[in-house]
Amino acid sequence: MNFTRASFPGMNFHHSRFSFDHFIDSIAKAGYETFEFWCGSPHFHMDARGFDPVVPIAKKARDAGLRPVSVTSPSFQRPYQCAAGSGARARESFAYFSNGIRVAVFLECKIMTVNSGWGLAGEAVEEAWKRSRDMLRRLAEFAQTQGLTLALESLRSDETNLVWNLETTRRMIDEVGHPSLCAMVDTIAMGAAGETLQRWFDAFGPRLVHMHFLDGNPFVHLAWGDGSYPLAAMLSTIADNNYQGYLVQEIADDRYLDNPAEADRKSMATLERALGWGIDGTREG
Repeated sequence: MNFTRASFPGMNFHHSRFSFDHFIDSIAKAGYETFEFWCGSPHFHMDARGFDPVVPIAKKARDAGLRPVSVTSPSFQRPYQCAAGSGARARESFAYFSNGIRVAVFLECKIMTVNSGWGLAGEAVEEAWKRSRDMLRRLAEFAQTQGLTLALESLRSDETNLVWNLETTRRMIDEVGHPSLCAMVDTIAMGAAGETLQRWFDAFGPRLVHMHFLDGNPFVHLAWGDGSYPLAAMLSTIADNNYQGYLVQEIADDRYLDNPAEADRKSMATLERALGWGIDGTREG
């Protein structure tokens, strides 16, 4: 893989105490060229009934020389998730994530991230699993009609009892059995499960289409340079496997909420040093 600045999109989650304009200005100044759009408050409102106008988001990005490449529809801050119960809860969850697909299409993105959701404490895990599988299949079918790929990420085992590691990711993708549902790696969930990037490449090959690529300890989504992950070795693994997707900087720890711009700068500067980039983003020497 030939890494460029565009390979490492920023993300607006840790800017949630600031405006979307602040986020755009921050990542543009830090040297990013792309971003994953987190459709959360206060930057954007989306629910089962509709969503804010998308044109202003696209225009602000374009005016700053930035390009959205993927979308995340938040589930932890909303009453919607892929293993929601039957009836109105399931219908509203499907409508919500379908709206996320529409937002991605409006922004000319090809990827929307999804997760399995979670089952309730005390219920049979397999019942929640079936609900999640059926929801993901319906969403994949709709995504296909829109020319979009859903990238399924595992969560940590303290966040879900469904898809929380490589094996449960592979099982869910196999059971959904739809070409528009592919795999993605979140390096924090990966590290928490004691896994490696190479194991994920071995398991999914070209169907590994997206990453949330963070430093970690391994349990927290950190800016590069703030954790203990071996960045150079991970970049080498990614290049050796000819990965063609994006490496999103989903910085998401509370320590960054008061100064998210500094986290953006630190992560990009650490990547620049690891890749030997000059100031224009080309390799030095």
